[in-house]
Amino acid sequence: MGHGKESPRQKMIGMMYLVLTALLALNVSAEVLNAFILVDVSLRKSYVGIEKKNDAVYSRFDEAMTDPGQKAKTLPWKKEADEVKKIADSLFNYIDTLKNLLVFTAEGDESEYISTGGDPHHLKAKQENNVGGQLMLLEKRADVLKKQINDMDSSLVDVIIRTAPKGDTSKYSSIIDGIRTTLKTDSILGHVGVVSWQHGYFDQLPMAAVLTMLSKLQSDVRSAESDILNYLLSQIDAGSWKFNKIEAIVNAPTNYVLKGNKYYAEVFIAASDSTTDPEIVLTGGRKLPIKNGKGIQELSPSSTGFVKWGGVIRMESPVSGEMLEYAFNSEFQVAESELIVSPTQMNVFYIGVPNPVDVSVAGVPADKVVASITSGNSIRKIKGSQHVVNVKRPGKVYISATAKFDDGTSKNMGRKEFRVKRVPDPIGKVANKTGGLIERNILLAQQGVKADLENFDFNLRFKVVAFTVSGSVRGYNEEEKSRSFRFTNAQKELIKKVSSGKKVYIEDIKVKAPNGEIRNLPSAVVFKIR
Repeated sequence: MGHGKESPRQKMIGMMYLVLTALLALNVSAEVLNAFILVDVSLRKSYVGIEKKNDAVYSRFDEAMTDPGQKAKTLPWKKEADEVKKIADSLFNYIDTLKNLLVFTAEGDESEYISTGGDPHHLKAKQENNVGGQLMLLEKRADVLKKQINDMDSSLVDVIIRTAPKGDTSKYSSIIDGIRTTLKTDSILGHVGVVSWQHGYFDQLPMAAVLTMLSKLQSDVRSAESDILNYLLSQIDAGSWKFNKIEAIVNAPTNYVLKGNKYYAEVFIAASDSTTDPEIVLTGGRKLPIKNGKGIQELSPSSTGFVKWGGVIRMESPVSGEMLEYAFNSEFQVAESELIVSPTQMNVFYIGVPNPVDVSVAGVPADKVVASITSGNSIRKIKGSQHVVNVKRPGKVYISATAKFDDGTSKNMGRKEFRVKRVPDPIGKVANKTGGLIERNILLAQQGVKADLENFDFNLRFKVVAFTVSGSVRGYNEEEKSRSFRFTNAQKELIKKVSSGKKVYIEDIKVKAPNGEIRNLPSAVVFKIR
């Protein structure tokens, strides 16, 4: 972690990783795994809270656009905010996709975790510690995730660089540093030394820990989104907006901290005067120090639980000269230091697979959104915005969403295109081999032929229902058929008669797909008898 002076958040993450890896070096108990679940639930509540704050900021842009006198000056900043939302939602949803894929691989399509919309309490494969490494490290998904996080980091910082008044970003250095710290993917110091970000987050961790790590990343995405949104909002002349109230804002990088570490937050008025510092008085009378027009709150809690705090922001009215007061309240959670851990939508559906997909409309409750798919296919809501799609034919399908509003009206919110692909053919194998040299006794010891689906995201099983064994016996070609995956006695007798150095052909392999389709595999398994 040695990168010079560290922020409280960096120190927190460093402590988090050291404690986490120390725990994982031991035989992880059920109590610790359940603790991961509790932390995951808390993190989900945290980023839901940040999402609500972000939605409030997006609504401010929408309100300003309804005023003809403010529309022109608001439009460029709203476009920036809309692009930020696309970037943040894309990464957030990609992490959600990874969560579902990990659990689907570990538990199958009957997973209660998936059917309940990702409720950590329903995770059965808590202690499974191979799937995370397989999907995230061996199959390079952690590399893709890291790149997307780095891309979001660059995109958000670039917004400030492009739009800062007179190109001077010095006054916004704290925002830039906060985004870069939140979305940091540097190497991590663990109990075995410095490891890559990918291995630090996903190597040899139980499933409960991997999902908690991904929830932490989702919280980071929403926090960074919040930082840049408040910057964009501050660039508009808030004094000229016609609001019926001014709201006090509390902005904290995280609402989840370690006992003994510092909680950091910025408190400010969204429509503020950069030439006048506010006075911020907490409940109890203590005043906050002011930096760049924002009150800085730092606390070092000594006990666990939720900490509530608040006060008033006092500012002098530029019109009447009277002192105006705006109340604010906030809270954060303090956790024990033993467990400190803080998913692009798929554009491909596979035939015969229950494809998980999230369908939502910003600002509309999940129960007011109705999803549909082009005819001949089906989409079923599981919980909230979580759905499962089943498709039948290759090509393209479109998912549409209709939003129902409180006044009884409905509106079509558009549609999204998905490609539909056939699940690829499996590969025939005998003794886990696709061919080559083999000892006769090893070949004769095998029960039969199996079909493996390699390098595919879903855990599907193909059943071999027929195949033919052929070979040259004393200059004549003989063949025997099987009507199942097993070698028949006649096939084994044929193998015994094939001379050493000659080839045995296992071909015409027919398999049954999970959806009942019968396929002929294009390739044969060819062995040379040693």
